[in-house]
Amino acid sequence: MRFLTTAAMLGIAMALGTACGPTYRMDAPDDFVKYAKDHGKFAWTTADGVRVKARDVKNEPKAELPFWTDAAQRHLTARGYTKKSERCFTTRQGAPGCTLEWLAPRGNEDWVFAVTIFVTGDRVTLVEAVGPFARYVAVEAKLAKALQTFDPGP
Repeated sequence: MRFLTTAAMLGIAMALGTACGPTYRMDAPDDFVKYAKDHGKFAWTTADGVRVKARDVKNEPKAELPFWTDAAQRHLTARGYTKKSERCFTTRQGAPGCTLEWLAPRGNEDWVFAVTIFVTGDRVTLVEAVGPFARYVAVEAKLAKALQTFDPGP
């Protein structure tokens, strides 16, 4: 199964271009395990299919977190996603981030697509999560807690 994030974030990724990223660190969210199919990448999954992964894109044009949060919001709204929530926070390592959660129909059920955005110098780190609504909501608090420990690296 492919992530909804591929299509959802394509416009932002194309606008930013891809960048080589550091090794990310985060405490494993309860109920998640490392996703073996993405060897060496930052990817987690639950037994019932909620998935999380991270990637970097260039911070181009160079901007701060509020700009990229607004850009993501405008991009997803224009593509028909319905905003569920927005939460900005600072990780234990002092990295400011914002999580935007969105609803999108997939077949006969709603799915949640969440993107947490961190801006570090010349790069924007996106931590993307996706899953069927009921399954995502069941692990939402655990994922939010784990994101408090996220370190996008140098």
